[in-house]
Amino acid sequence: MKKILIIDDSALMRRVMSDIINTDSEMCVTDTAENGVAAVELLKQGKEYELILLDINMPRMDGLSFLKYLNEKEIHIPVLVVSSLASKSTEETIQALELGAYDFAKKPSRTLGNEEDFPKQLLAKAKCAFTIQQAKPVKKKEKKQVADSRPVKNQTDGGKTTKRVQTCEFAVIASSTGGPKALKSVVPKLPKTFSCPLVIVQHMPTGFTASLAKRLDEMSACKVLETEDGMEAEAGKVYVAKGGYQLRMEKDNRGKMVFSVKKEPVRNGLRPCADVFLESLLDAPYQHILCTVLTGMGNDATHGLEQLKEKKEIYVIGQSERTCVVYGMPFALEKAGLSDEILDLEQIADVMFKRMR
Repeated sequence: MKKILIIDDSALMRRVMSDIINTDSEMCVTDTAENGVAAVELLKQGKEYELILLDINMPRMDGLSFLKYLNEKEIHIPVLVVSSLASKSTEETIQALELGAYDFAKKPSRTLGNEEDFPKQLLAKAKCAFTIQQAKPVKKKEKKQVADSRPVKNQTDGGKTTKRVQTCEFAVIASSTGGPKALKSVVPKLPKTFSCPLVIVQHMPTGFTASLAKRLDEMSACKVLETEDGMEAEAGKVYVAKGGYQLRMEKDNRGKMVFSVKKEPVRNGLRPCADVFLESLLDAPYQHILCTVLTGMGNDATHGLEQLKEKKEIYVIGQSERTCVVYGMPFALEKAGLSDEILDLEQIADVMFKRMR
């Protein structure tokens, strides 16, 4: 039985979440706390938990301060943030993911009509905690080693490829669970200018991708934007796929390549979905494409890349297992024989830029 701690200043939400979690035979809410201070006291008493459900906005010690406490004390317990869609809350949720929370669930809102979805969402994301690994930075002395000893098409040594580097015309990053924190280790390392557009398809709902784009923009030399329908894809800019919508590339009436951002059906439970976006590149005028697949559950991006590999010159980078929070999406690529390089997270930005000059 997995022991769960719920931290929320609302007695109603503590009760609602407890009732939902306790419907699962593998999980049990053993304690609740009304703020971070009360939760710290429980930890000081020696209480042990396999998962913490954490609210952000609380008196005395808020969720961000509590996450900082866990980091300072090197307490490695998976944390799932349960957040509202208020503008400030979405920005703080992104910060919480940077501080180590592995994912977040949206609190129910009658205005969004998602009360019925909340129990299913909460249980699914809570169970994910028991499959994740605490990804740790690679030590400096390890950085010159091959990131993964399993064979790939173009094995690397410290990010040095074995064949001539081809400059790409378009770049894509696909990511899911653990992605926001991983993106923080990639996008801010890119220079102010580079030779192609870079699109990030991060699995996130409506409202949160704007905050993710804003946060990455603040941290980066290059410009980071959330995609809008009809927006032109420009070289040297980073675009975050809008949450709750499917993203495609299409040619407008001027012959320019622009983003199509539409409320299309979900694909495999995802919107945005990397497969949908990658498939839209099949008829785009880009012949040399770079795709990086970061941490995440499932196999999104694999199907789209299988199709692109048949028609285009595609170079695929997968994040290494030891630096992933969830080694799902990169593993699916490797299993399908699509990975050209497997790299530790710290190496990815440099190798990407070599192909984006």
